[in-house]
Amino acid sequence: MAELICQKCGKEIKTIPQHCGHDMIYNEEENRWECYMGSKCGYISLDDYICEDCCNTEN
Repeated sequence: MAELICQKCGKEIKTIPQHCGHDMIYNEEENRWECYMGSKCGYISLDDYICEDCCNTEN
């Protein structure tokens, strides 16, 4: 998989997102991270993925 890049500031993200207390799983077909329990539980598109710093400044 390619490196993770924040879609807002362009910073490289070195950590894997978590959901339900576990690392999310990359779905190559959908280009998104999905909860290990399935996409109906939770997912995030890489087109919407931002770093923690940008997330904190938005809130």
